[in-house]
Amino acid sequence: MRPNVLSLPASLLIGMLALGCDAYRQGPANSNDNLAGRNTSQITIEPVDRAGFDRVIAEHAGEVVLVDFWATTCPPCRTLFPHTVSLYRQLHSQGFAVVSMSLDQLSDKQRAREFLSQNGATFDNLISNYPDVEDVVEAFGIPDAIPYFTLYDRQGKLRFRFSPLFEDGKEGEPLDSLEPRIRELLAEK
Repeated sequence: MRPNVLSLPASLLIGMLALGCDAYRQGPANSNDNLAGRNTSQITIEPVDRAGFDRVIAEHAGEVVLVDFWATTCPPCRTLFPHTVSLYRQLHSQGFAVVSMSLDQLSDKQRAREFLSQNGATFDNLISNYPDVEDVVEAFGIPDAIPYFTLYDRQGKLRFRFSPLFEDGKEGEPLDSLEPRIRELLAEK
Protein backbone atom coordinates (compact mmCIF):
# COMPACT_ATOMS: atom_id res chain seq x y z
CA MET A 1 0.00 0.00 0.00
CA ARG A 2 1.46 3.33 -1.03
CA PRO A 3 1.36 6.36 1.27
CA ASN A 4 -0.95 9.24 0.44
CA VAL A 5 1.07 12.01 -1.18
CA LEU A 6 0.44 14.87 -3.53
CA SER A 7 -0.13 13.26 -6.88
CA LEU A 8 0.63 15.14 -10.05
CA PRO A 9 -1.94 13.85 -12.54
CA ALA A 10 -2.46 16.37 -15.34
CA SER A 11 -2.80 19.78 -13.71
CA LEU A 12 -4.77 18.68 -10.66
CA LEU A 13 -2.90 18.97 -7.37
CA ILE A 14 -4.53 17.12 -4.48
CA GLY A 15 -2.71 15.87 -1.40
CA MET A 16 -2.99 14.33 2.00
CA LEU A 17 -0.40 14.00 4.73
CA ALA A 18 2.23 11.48 3.69
CA LEU A 19 2.34 8.33 5.78
CA GLY A 20 5.61 6.63 6.51
CA CYS A 21 7.57 9.88 6.73
CA ASP A 22 7.89 10.00 10.52
CA ALA A 23 11.65 9.40 10.47
CA TYR A 24 12.13 12.42 8.23
CA ARG A 25 9.96 14.59 10.49
CA GLN A 26 11.87 13.64 13.64
CA GLY A 27 14.35 16.07 15.13
CA PRO A 28 14.23 19.82 15.61
CA ALA A 29 11.69 20.70 12.96
CA ASN A 30 10.45 23.90 14.57
CA SER A 31 10.55 26.46 11.80
CA ASN A 32 11.31 29.25 14.26
CA ASP A 33 14.39 27.69 15.89
CA ASN A 34 17.55 29.77 15.58
CA LEU A 35 15.85 32.59 13.66
CA ALA A 36 17.33 35.26 15.91
CA GLY A 37 19.59 37.51 13.89
CA ARG A 38 18.41 36.17 10.53
CA ASN A 39 16.86 38.63 8.11
CA THR A 40 13.99 36.59 6.70
CA SER A 41 12.48 39.67 5.03
CA GLN A 42 15.25 39.36 2.43
CA ILE A 43 14.14 35.88 1.33
CA THR A 44 13.60 35.82 -2.40
CA ILE A 45 12.27 33.32 -4.90
CA GLU A 46 13.66 33.20 -8.43
CA PRO A 47 11.62 31.94 -11.42
CA VAL A 48 13.64 29.38 -13.40
CA ASP A 49 13.42 26.85 -16.18
CA ARG A 50 15.62 23.73 -16.28
CA ALA A 51 18.67 25.69 -17.47
CA GLY A 52 18.30 28.17 -14.61
CA PHE A 53 17.94 25.31 -12.15
CA ASP A 54 21.10 23.65 -13.49
CA ARG A 55 22.95 26.97 -13.15
CA VAL A 56 22.00 27.26 -9.47
CA ILE A 57 23.11 23.67 -8.78
CA ALA A 58 26.44 24.39 -10.53
CA GLU A 59 26.96 27.46 -8.33
CA HIS A 60 27.15 25.10 -5.36
CA ALA A 61 30.15 23.12 -6.65
CA GLY A 62 32.06 21.75 -3.68
CA GLU A 63 28.93 21.42 -1.54
CA VAL A 64 26.44 18.61 -1.00
CA VAL A 65 23.13 19.95 -2.33
CA LEU A 66 19.64 18.88 -1.33
CA VAL A 67 16.81 19.98 -3.62
CA ASP A 68 13.36 20.04 -2.03
CA PHE A 69 10.57 20.02 -4.66
CA TRP A 70 7.43 21.32 -2.97
CA ALA A 71 4.26 23.38 -3.40
CA THR A 72 2.13 25.45 -1.05
CA THR A 73 -0.86 23.37 -2.18
CA CYS A 74 0.82 20.18 -0.91
CA PRO A 75 0.12 19.44 2.78
CA PRO A 76 2.91 16.84 3.10
CA CYS A 77 5.35 19.30 1.52
CA ARG A 78 4.41 22.01 4.02
CA THR A 79 4.75 19.51 6.87
CA LEU A 80 8.22 18.34 5.79
CA PHE A 81 9.67 21.72 4.78
CA PRO A 82 10.62 22.87 8.31
CA HIS A 83 12.84 19.80 8.63
CA THR A 84 14.63 20.78 5.43
CA VAL A 85 15.28 24.21 6.97
CA SER A 86 16.50 22.58 10.18
CA LEU A 87 18.89 20.28 8.29
CA TYR A 88 20.30 23.31 6.49
CA ARG A 89 20.91 25.13 9.76
CA GLN A 90 22.56 22.09 11.33
CA LEU A 91 24.78 21.10 8.42
CA HIS A 92 25.48 24.24 6.39
CA SER A 93 28.85 24.80 8.07
CA GLN A 94 29.91 21.32 6.90
CA GLY A 95 29.40 22.17 3.22
CA PHE A 96 25.70 21.43 2.92
CA ALA A 97 23.42 23.56 0.73
CA VAL A 98 19.68 23.49 0.11
CA VAL A 99 17.79 24.61 -2.96
CA SER A 100 14.03 24.77 -2.65
CA MET A 101 12.07 24.38 -5.88
CA SER A 102 8.45 25.50 -5.67
CA LEU A 103 6.10 23.87 -8.15
CA ASP A 104 3.44 26.49 -7.51
CA GLN A 105 2.15 28.47 -10.45
CA LEU A 106 4.21 31.58 -11.14
CA SER A 107 1.12 33.65 -10.34
CA ASP A 108 1.37 32.26 -6.76
CA LYS A 109 4.97 33.41 -6.33
CA GLN A 110 4.11 35.82 -3.49
CA ARG A 111 2.28 33.13 -1.53
CA ALA A 112 5.29 30.82 -1.97
CA ARG A 113 7.67 33.58 -0.81
CA GLU A 114 5.54 34.19 2.28
CA PHE A 115 5.69 30.47 3.12
CA LEU A 116 9.48 30.54 2.70
CA SER A 117 9.75 33.60 4.95
CA GLN A 118 7.54 32.02 7.62
CA ASN A 119 9.88 29.02 7.63
CA GLY A 120 13.13 31.02 7.61
CA ALA A 121 14.30 29.51 4.31
CA THR A 122 17.53 31.51 4.00
CA PHE A 123 18.89 29.43 1.11
CA ASP A 124 18.32 29.45 -2.67
CA ASN A 125 14.60 29.43 -3.41
CA LEU A 126 13.36 28.83 -6.92
CA ILE A 127 9.94 28.59 -8.54
CA SER A 128 9.19 26.88 -11.81
CA ASN A 129 8.35 29.21 -14.65
CA TYR A 130 6.72 26.41 -16.66
CA PRO A 131 2.99 27.06 -17.15
CA ASP A 132 1.85 23.41 -16.98
CA VAL A 133 2.46 20.71 -14.39
CA GLU A 134 3.25 18.24 -17.18
CA ASP A 135 6.11 20.48 -18.35
CA VAL A 136 7.48 20.73 -14.80
CA VAL A 137 7.34 16.96 -14.31
CA GLU A 138 9.14 16.37 -17.60
CA ALA A 139 11.75 19.11 -17.16
CA PHE A 140 12.79 18.03 -13.66
CA GLY A 141 12.17 14.28 -13.85
CA ILE A 142 9.72 14.31 -10.95
CA PRO A 143 7.92 11.02 -10.28
CA ASP A 144 4.18 10.74 -9.78
CA ALA A 145 4.08 12.76 -6.57
CA ILE A 146 5.62 15.37 -4.34
CA PRO A 147 7.22 15.89 -1.90
CA TYR A 148 10.28 14.83 -3.84
CA PHE A 149 13.94 15.38 -3.03
CA THR A 150 17.18 15.03 -4.95
CA LEU A 151 20.67 14.96 -3.48
CA TYR A 152 23.81 16.03 -5.34
CA ASP A 153 27.38 15.28 -4.28
CA ARG A 154 30.20 17.84 -4.05
CA GLN A 155 30.99 17.37 -7.76
CA GLY A 156 27.42 18.27 -8.73
CA LYS A 157 26.45 14.71 -9.65
CA LEU A 158 22.89 13.61 -8.84
CA ARG A 159 23.40 10.68 -6.46
CA PHE A 160 20.06 10.02 -4.77
CA ARG A 161 16.34 10.62 -5.27
CA PHE A 162 13.81 10.44 -2.42
CA SER A 163 10.03 10.13 -2.34
CA PRO A 164 7.38 8.56 -0.13
CA LEU A 165 6.55 6.48 -3.22
CA PHE A 166 10.01 4.87 -3.26
CA GLU A 167 9.20 2.26 -0.62
CA ASP A 168 10.73 -0.64 -2.52
CA GLY A 169 14.03 1.10 -3.35
CA LYS A 170 13.73 0.36 -7.08
CA GLU A 171 13.15 3.93 -8.27
CA GLY A 172 14.95 5.71 -5.47
CA GLU A 173 15.22 5.99 -1.71
CA PRO A 174 12.44 6.27 0.88
CA LEU A 175 12.31 9.53 2.83
CA ASP A 176 13.66 8.01 6.02
CA SER A 177 17.03 7.45 4.34
CA LEU A 178 17.44 11.14 3.42
CA GLU A 179 19.43 12.34 6.42
CA PRO A 180 21.80 9.32 6.50
CA ARG A 181 22.53 9.83 2.78
CA ILE A 182 23.25 13.53 3.35
CA ARG A 183 25.72 12.64 6.09
CA GLU A 184 27.26 9.97 3.86
CA LEU A 185 27.93 12.50 1.09
CA LEU A 186 29.21 15.11 3.55
CA ALA A 187 31.77 12.54 4.76
CA GLU A 188 33.10 12.14 1.22
CA LYS A 189 35.89 14.55 0.37
